[in-house]
Amino acid sequence: MGVKFIHTADLHLKRDDPFRLDILSWILSKTEQVADALIIAGDLFESDIEASFLREKVRKIFEKAEKSLVLILPGNHDYLSYSPEINYGERVILLNNAPSRINLKGVEIVGIPFHPQLEFSQCIEELKSKPDVVIAHGTLYDRNSPDIYVELGDEAKYMPIYRWDVKDRMRYLALGHYHSRLTHLSFGETQVVYPGSPVATSRRSIGQRFIVLVSFGSKGQVKIEKIPVDICPYWERIKWMVFPGKEEEELEEIEQQIKKIADKKVMLDGRVKGSIKISEAEFKERIKKIEGKYRSSFKNIHLSCEIRYWAHILQNPILKLFVEKLKDIGGDEQIKEKALELTLSALERLRG
Repeated sequence: MGVKFIHTADLHLKRDDPFRLDILSWILSKTEQVADALIIAGDLFESDIEASFLREKVRKIFEKAEKSLVLILPGNHDYLSYSPEINYGERVILLNNAPSRINLKGVEIVGIPFHPQLEFSQCIEELKSKPDVVIAHGTLYDRNSPDIYVELGDEAKYMPIYRWDVKDRMRYLALGHYHSRLTHLSFGETQVVYPGSPVATSRRSIGQRFIVLVSFGSKGQVKIEKIPVDICPYWERIKWMVFPGKEEEELEEIEQQIKKIADKKVMLDGRVKGSIKISEAEFKERIKKIEGKYRSSFKNIHLSCEIRYWAHILQNPILKLFVEKLKDIGGDEQIKEKALELTLSALERLRG
């Protein structure tokens, strides 16, 4: 008989967003239906202060667990919130020690809690046996996955984790700390997963939110499935590039794309960039009207506009032809945007 658990992290519960408590309740309910345990790999709370205010509500949610265990690992935002004297419910296990060990139906689980004075590498080296699961909250540094530490920015400094700490050192590494999206990597026989935050904590949390169902088979196999968090709204990001002389076409395209993806669960982060030869005020007003027209069709919609006025340069027929050709060719929009910017800037300097 195998073992199944739900892996999530980074709910960042806080008083001014009570809907996150509903998401936690939904996750526990899903765990009760399909798994033996729920793993929360750090940052259940936004801060230790928020933990103090919300502890009673969270305990009431966890007390609804009838058959599944709840394993909570401290993260960098809430590592002072889990002293042994604090009760989160009878079926909750706090992974406070470094390492914390439990055995769930023959599956050995090790928790390495976040603490400013703890190093993941040292904790792994001190393990006397190879565990099945390691739970940690930190930054994976791997040259093939730079998005993780780049997007974390200043928070990338918390508990560095390197591929040589991971490869073939466990069967499954359950991570938290990276919010943006579900990330599944393999290092030798080790499966590494960031589930991403199950709630859209910021506009960087792009796309539908997921939790992860991990199944350990009786013969040692590990199966990983993603489960959509159906009740959670999520951000979608669309970028448009505007070319001078093509403003009407672009405005029509922007509206058609927005109309196509309209959904009450979607929070749209639309970004309009480029160059125009009509009035900046007029163009931005048109964008603002589109935003207002579709506001009721989304959970949230925000259209930003970063454009430049180049009408005086576009009187040059050769440059006008260049712009038309650039618009029509395929390829990366960011590269085309940069090519246009460099060309127009160079011509502006020549005119001066």
